[in-house]
Amino acid sequence: MEWIRSRLTYANTTATVALFVALGGTGYAAITLPRDSVGAEQIRARSVGSSELRSLAVNSRVIRNGSVHLGHISTAARKSLRGRRGPQGPAGAPAMTLRAAVSSGGGAAIGNARTVEHLSGSNEYRLDFGRDLTGCIYSATLAAVQSGPTVDQPEAGRITVATDGARVLVRTFGASGNAVEQPFHISAGC
Repeated sequence: MEWIRSRLTYANTTATVALFVALGGTGYAAITLPRDSVGAEQIRARSVGSSELRSLAVNSRVIRNGSVHLGHISTAARKSLRGRRGPQGPAGAPAMTLRAAVSSGGGAAIGNARTVEHLSGSNEYRLDFGRDLTGCIYSATLAAVQSGPTVDQPEAGRITVATDGARVLVRTFGASGNAVEQPFHISAGC
């Protein structure tokens, strides 16, 4: 006891009393404050630092889902979350555009169609591009086509496109809906 009394000073006594008051106040607050009673209104701006967030992250129920956005995360943290780029996958088949300009008589003026079949007096044209056409998307329009020294001009009308997987079937019509030979342009993205 003599040894304790010799070491007992005003500073030691004050520090010990302050420690008990501080611990007692925290314990009192933990016991008397109701659950979830501290919210955004009670927290001052910039009062929660990274160490507090780390301790909150351990208990994920504390941070509401969707409340932390990309803008809230530092650039350094975002960079650290990026993984290494994986290996490149195999190259796909090159994209190809199929196209043709066909006169009303069935002659392919320009483009990459191998053949154009047209029965004289018919509004049906069959184009062969020399490849499987499954999965291609077509666009066709009635259009002027250079046919020798003259330009083959279409009349008002409409055009339809279909495929059987190997060839493209084009039908041209006049404004009244009747079958008419018409010049057209067609393109397909495959």
